[in-house]
Amino acid sequence: MRQYLFRFVCAVVGILGLGLLFGAVPDLHASPAFQGIALAFAGFGVPFRPQPNAVVRQNATPPGGDSAEVIWHQLYDTQTFTSAATTRLQFFTTTNADRTLSNLEQGGTLPSPQSLQIHNITCDFLSIVPVSTSATLTGVLNDFALLTIGSGQRPIWTLNINNKDYGPYSLTTLHGTGAPQGFGYSSDGAEIIQYAHAADTPGWNYFGRVTILPQNAFRLTVDYAATATLTGNTLVRVSLWGVLNRKTQ
Repeated sequence: MRQYLFRFVCAVVGILGLGLLFGAVPDLHASPAFQGIALAFAGFGVPFRPQPNAVVRQNATPPGGDSAEVIWHQLYDTQTFTSAATTRLQFFTTTNADRTLSNLEQGGTLPSPQSLQIHNITCDFLSIVPVSTSATLTGVLNDFALLTIGSGQRPIWTLNINNKDYGPYSLTTLHGTGAPQGFGYSSDGAEIIQYAHAADTPGWNYFGRVTILPQNAFRLTVDYAATATLTGNTLVRVSLWGVLNRKTQ
């Protein structure tokens, strides 16, 4: 009898304790952490909340008309660094029909009513020969070193929005978006096999505190103190990552 009474008292105390806890923290039961713990004990996977059909339809197909949608976006543009000639690259000033090189819809501005809250800015180098072989130190690794940290080139970048400059800053602060990981070697020692890509780490981030408004002129410029002689012309791609506000299609 006593053991049943003890269990009853413990149950009541537990219920009262949970009530006090939920009263002190009203949204505790709705927090992802609490749901994760509860579902973990229940033996299920990732926590989720059931949604009404109207919400599901809205998320799957944004409404038309003048309503807006907010999405994560990569706005990118690509320019050519010409070996032994280029000392300045300007991005986002003109459109390009090749969508593998640029997805800019309107040269130098965002079409109304689009706006972009900038978070990350990245820079990638697209070599015509991603993996190069040479009996000397010249090659893709040497090319990328000249394009980013060459003491003679000393590249800097500047973001300009509506005639206001952000920068200049060193180009090494703009990291890459990713590439294959690998290594190379030479079997007979006669050649040096080179491979390189920009480091795929977070790099520069404005955390959404810099925004490009509709029809505001903007560009990003990369300046070199001197040109560089490469093994070949190299494509340079700059991306602005952030939250895009746009009219639904």
